[in-house]
Amino acid sequence: MVLASSLPSNEVMAVGGTELGVVDSVTMNPETGDLQNLRLKAHGGGGGYHWIEDGHLIVPVDRIEARQDHLPVRLPQEGGVGAPDRP
Repeated sequence: MVLASSLPSNEVMAVGGTELGVVDSVTMNPETGDLQNLRLKAHGGGGGYHWIEDGHLIVPVDRIEARQDHLPVRLPQEGGVGAPDRP
């Protein structure tokens, strides 16, 4: 189980080692309490994840592989639905 309060300020990296950014906030389903997305302050490229207009990157929490000193995530092209890169 991943607690939302443990995620902000965690570094997020693709499983292959590419730095994606730092967790700024998380979104959750208000009815179920399930975590939905990580909102990242991005570092460079987005790895195929969706960019929002304020320059943040949105990563679905189901892409988190493990909870370590950083959060490894699978990129969309690694077994998931792709998302447009930064416009």
